[in-house]
Amino acid sequence: MARRQRAARVAVDGVKVEFVYADGAKDDVQLSGDWNDWKAIQMFHEGGGMWSVVTPVPPGPHEFKFIVDGEWKHSNRHPTIGIDETSLNNVRFVLPEPDLSAERDGVADPRARPRGQRASATAGGAPAPAAAPPAAAADPKKKGLFK
Repeated sequence: MARRQRAARVAVDGVKVEFVYADGAKDDVQLSGDWNDWKAIQMFHEGGGMWSVVTPVPPGPHEFKFIVDGEWKHSNRHPTIGIDETSLNNVRFVLPEPDLSAERDGVADPRARPRGQRASATAGGAPAPAAAPPAAAADPKKKGLFK
């Protein structure tokens, strides 16, 4: 039940995605995209010519454009789609949020392991034994693999 409610919330609200425009603007930058019928979303001036906004976007491919000081523009810092300068839009593929409900249900998410730790290969959660070294490295008389 919780998973179904979560899926419905993501479909309506979307995944929180940050968009950044840093290609020069005097006074105002807005974001507009296909996920909200190209309605303008106000971006915030971060200083140094950078504008950003975090907004919910449904998972999947989406085209977007910026309204910079009243003019529709694409950014050269994001991938584009289109056939010429007048039809270019920026494009982004939004991934769905990972389902972490299994972790809450007592099943650990393998991505949550500390970096460098491998999954257990033995019963009972004990770590798997280390692999034996190559034969050349095990023989002290041999000084290298090719000798």
